[in-house]
Amino acid sequence: MGRGYHPMHEPSTPLPELSTLFDFLPVGAYRSLPSGEQLRANPALVKINGYDSEAQMLAAVRDIALEWYVEPGRRAQFQSLLERDGQVRAFVSEIHRHRSRERIWISENAHTVRDAGGRVLYYEGTVEDITARVHEQQALAASEARLRSITAQVPGIVFQIHVALDGTLRYLFVSEGVRALCGVAPEDVLTDSARLLGLLAAGERARLDAERRIADDSGLPLMSEFQLRRPDGSTRWVQLHSAPMARDALGVVRSGVMLDITGRKAAEDALRDSDERWKLALEATGDGVWDIRLDTGVEVYSPRFKQMYGYDDADVEDRVEEFDQRTHPDDVQQMLRDRADHLEGRTPAYVNEHRVRCNDGRWKWTLTRGLVIERDAAGRPLRMIGTHTDIDERRQAEALRAERDRAAAADQAKTEMLSRISHELRTPLNAVLGFAQLLDTDPKTPVHQRPWVQQLLASGRHLLGLVEDVLDLSSAQSGQFSLDLVAVDLGRTLAQSWMMLAADAQRAQVSFVDGFASRPPLTVRADPRRLRQVLSNLLSNAIKYNRAGGRIVFDASRDGTHVQFRIADTGRGMDAEQLTRAFRPFERLGAQVSSIQGTGLGLALARQLVEAMNGTIAVDSRPGEGSTFTVSLLAADA
Repeated sequence: MGRGYHPMHEPSTPLPELSTLFDFLPVGAYRSLPSGEQLRANPALVKINGYDSEAQMLAAVRDIALEWYVEPGRRAQFQSLLERDGQVRAFVSEIHRHRSRERIWISENAHTVRDAGGRVLYYEGTVEDITARVHEQQALAASEARLRSITAQVPGIVFQIHVALDGTLRYLFVSEGVRALCGVAPEDVLTDSARLLGLLAAGERARLDAERRIADDSGLPLMSEFQLRRPDGSTRWVQLHSAPMARDALGVVRSGVMLDITGRKAAEDALRDSDERWKLALEATGDGVWDIRLDTGVEVYSPRFKQMYGYDDADVEDRVEEFDQRTHPDDVQQMLRDRADHLEGRTPAYVNEHRVRCNDGRWKWTLTRGLVIERDAAGRPLRMIGTHTDIDERRQAEALRAERDRAAAADQAKTEMLSRISHELRTPLNAVLGFAQLLDTDPKTPVHQRPWVQQLLASGRHLLGLVEDVLDLSSAQSGQFSLDLVAVDLGRTLAQSWMMLAADAQRAQVSFVDGFASRPPLTVRADPRRLRQVLSNLLSNAIKYNRAGGRIVFDASRDGTHVQFRIADTGRGMDAEQLTRAFRPFERLGAQVSSIQGTGLGLALARQLVEAMNGTIAVDSRPGEGSTFTVSLLAADA
């Protein structure tokens, strides 16, 4: 583009005619002299400059270098490139629409036309209005700058990552906080997603991969803690939170944060050291020390505490129920009342005398004293510590033996009574079920009576199952339980158990995900029939208390001498108070007012069976997020 067109400025060599394509190009096109004088302009260029005709525009243009380009010297740069290369490609500039002076962005392409002697005749080129594209790029850059400015204020790393189906990770966004926390630059992580993984120990990386796979399969958020080593050799503790944002055919996009919890870990270590010091001081007096986290149900027992009753560390889990269950039945209610009086603020301290079952089976009288040392903002107790003092010598040995004998006799009488009742119930129940089956299969049974027969059959079978569960639970609690512990294939037993429940799951619209199916087989030391019973109870509950469209995820792994398997559902979940009652017999946690059938014995029986097979069972649950039951059994080769 250049000064207005005048015949006296025509080049000495006649100019070739432009083709009709010139006029129909959708982008601006021109022919101009090196001086800037414009010879031709197509309709698109005329429109870009705000004129009505070519003649009007050519007459208005005087000096392109001053009138068109916003940036001084831009025309000189344009000509320099033409003189050097003979052409210019994608030359982006901000210009004025010549007539309105509105500022817009353009992209130019041009080349030099010379005569046979090499003399420059004129320039030819095109002009494309790219204002919208430039504004979009500027807006995107501003948005990214704002995002980085905001995330830079987060004391940690804000990230977004794509997890491919084969497990390959690719970071889509990493905030500036990665520099302070991990000692690497954000751009290094974006170009090499394995950079952060390289800061983890091999075991930590494998654990995180396993946790992430489970979270991806179930579509649930992931929270984990791990330690990493920075390039300078220092270590940091990191807490990871991430949630799935989108899923496509190639994988999952997760967004989240990584927070530096090194200070918290150090404080926890210091508090733990302090706790150990005062516990050792108390134990020096001969007392055992206990420490309960009432919000989680975790109770830690000191070594001296366990020794008082003849237990090793491996014999006792960190659960409130461990020694509540070892408390003499006659003493439980008073113990719970005294504890509640202190927890609810009616007494200044928790003081109670009761008997505890030792590892050798005998009962020992103990004096327990405790004090709440932490409450939340609403006054609810969070933590209580206390001691157990051996007061067995203060009690008469003969009275203790008599009490133990009476308790044993009562247990035996209960077992015998339940056994007799079950036998007495089975006979008429079998008769009722038999005649009901005959009525059900008899073609002469009237149609309007068949629903009554079906109800009779269902009720009879439910009652028969209740009798069997009560017998099993009673036998397990009394120790009169016959088990045949052998090597059992966990995967095969799972398949057998699920086969019986698959139809129920289909009716309930619940899907089953076997995260263990593709892994090497695991064998446990267990009674085959009782292991099937445990799996069936847990899977049945996962179906009944799930939601339509929900899922059940099964997973298993080897942990040293034990095999752990987990059954996770996406049902209603349980709150902290319900978790304390989950394994109690006949406890249905509110389901008794719903349409869900059950007796409340399934979990209680499952725990008794697992413990009878030298295993443990635990549950983790949150309201609205489902429940996960974890069972640990000895590996067959342990």
